[in-house]
Amino acid sequence: MDCTEFRKYWIEGDRATVSEDFKANALDHLHSCSACADAALAATLEKRGVKVTDYPCVHMAQYAEFYCEQHPDPKDCDDAAIRYSEKFDEYSIPHGDGISQLVINNCPWCGAKLPESKRDLWFDTLESMGINDSWEQEIPEEFRSKLWRQSS
Repeated sequence: MDCTEFRKYWIEGDRATVSEDFKANALDHLHSCSACADAALAATLEKRGVKVTDYPCVHMAQYAEFYCEQHPDPKDCDDAAIRYSEKFDEYSIPHGDGISQLVINNCPWCGAKLPESKRDLWFDTLESMGINDSWEQEIPEEFRSKLWRQSS
């Protein structure tokens, strides 16, 4: 199976109407062609309403918009291999105690450059507002999401 045939029937078509042999060939192609695997993932995300172009790559879109019916909080799901912090515009790999994480600079699957973390800028901005302890002091509501970055 070639990429054109795969995309025509697997991504754009109705999978329910194809034979079992075709499905087996399509799955073989899906697992052997990263471009088609990425296109299939993008199509799945876009059907869920995710704007894939808002992210550095389709893989980071998948994790930034992570969804699991069994685990509404991605921190509780082992399938959430990458975490995205909207507040810090930061991607990380959770490890150890469930709280610790390793910030990453590139997508582990395709190597796409990820945005530079805004964590230090977040703390510096709060400090310039006289907030030195974000755990003890009240922080403005917009600093609980990406809104603080968008209003700067």
